[in-house]
Amino acid sequence: MKGEFSRDSFDRLQHFRRVLMQQGKVQLDADWNEQVSILLHYIQTLATDIIGPYAGPVSGCGFMIEAKGKDFQIGPGRYYVDGVLCENEKAIKYTDQLHQPRIPTRDTDYIVYLDVWERHITKLEDDGIPEKALDGPDTATRAKTVWQVKVKELTPPYAFSYCAGGAELLDNEIAISKACLRARAKGDPQQVEPCLVEPEARYRGTENQLYRVEVHDGGRVTDRPTFKWSRENGSVAFPIKGIKSDGTDTFTVDLENLGRDERFGLAVNDWVEIENDDSVLNNMANPLLQVQKVDRFEMTVTLKTKPGVSFNLGDATHALLRRWDQKKGVSDMGVVAITESESNPPVGWLELEDGIKIQFKTDGTYRTGDYWLIPARTTSGDVEWPGEELQGEPTPKFLPPRGVMHHLAPLAIISVSKETVKLVHDCRCTFKPLSYSCAYSYYGRLGIGVDLLCPE
Repeated sequence: MKGEFSRDSFDRLQHFRRVLMQQGKVQLDADWNEQVSILLHYIQTLATDIIGPYAGPVSGCGFMIEAKGKDFQIGPGRYYVDGVLCENEKAIKYTDQLHQPRIPTRDTDYIVYLDVWERHITKLEDDGIPEKALDGPDTATRAKTVWQVKVKELTPPYAFSYCAGGAELLDNEIAISKACLRARAKGDPQQVEPCLVEPEARYRGTENQLYRVEVHDGGRVTDRPTFKWSRENGSVAFPIKGIKSDGTDTFTVDLENLGRDERFGLAVNDWVEIENDDSVLNNMANPLLQVQKVDRFEMTVTLKTKPGVSFNLGDATHALLRRWDQKKGVSDMGVVAITESESNPPVGWLELEDGIKIQFKTDGTYRTGDYWLIPARTTSGDVEWPGEELQGEPTPKFLPPRGVMHHLAPLAIISVSKETVKLVHDCRCTFKPLSYSCAYSYYGRLGIGVDLLCPE
């Protein structure tokens, strides 16, 4: 959720039932968002407990896999994965999906599965979100359910059956990074500048911030994973109108704007990342580029990358230039190496800025795109982070990433031979409505499970 939020206050372990608004009190985005998260958690948990980890209604079960020569088709309908409703309005070929996948060419069996997650959508990705009558000001953002049908090679031995083996294979996939992080802020008694908060305060920033620490290159520590961070929750982004390369290691990017002020703008030596729908849907982290020049009259920035580094932008839909704020300890690629330690008192911690430090727990497995949020507050001079007592000392707890959480469900087993696809088995599960005897006429009246799109 790369938006301008104060914090993400929802914690299912607190078991809050609802948020109660009080008269005459200050209203914050976090309260409203927490109420939505409480309700969403309840609905998804209830749906999972009743339906199971994945299934579709018997009268409108979607995502049926049907072989079509060298391709296969994904049928229309509905399917629930961990309580998340997935809807496919019309039949679509596998290779016609937005992320433009390819049919595997190796002659063997494959598990076809559904990958479901939540994507944050702002006015930069959907210009229909802002109210046109306001003529420009940003308002609320949206969270969208995104699904993709994917394939993975299925190798013997199979557990019980083809579908059981495929489900077991998916259980071993990383749904979220098997990694943990903790954060703290530490005072600097030498800090005496009058414009900053009190010298004894641990967080020395002059603004309340929501820091975002995000994995850039994934893997285990031996794979040299990296991270990047933003003091604005990664929300500083600029729509791209065009990109020109001079044939060397620099790019000139034409932007729609350069931000509303200095805090949300660009400056020389900033590290930025170019992304678009294709890179987001494929969970790719493009190489970071460094700002060399900002032309505020022409609305362009000149970016430089390391010699020999190249990347494919793919589909240029909703291309954005996103700013990241790391400066200390960065490599020549603009990222910071992940190092692990569990020491207490704090030894081996990584400092972001203004006294904020983080530490990764040992033996982690990191996945590109997963993130942690760290609210920093000037009134307390500290970060908001849960703690525990260890050896009589208050110590911040290690927490897993806030997301991105992926939900997986097997759909079918296919066999590929000489690039020809054959359906081996349908792995979908179905359930009957409680009022099954009159369900068909009920669904017909509501228009559920039928094609409501205008004919092409």
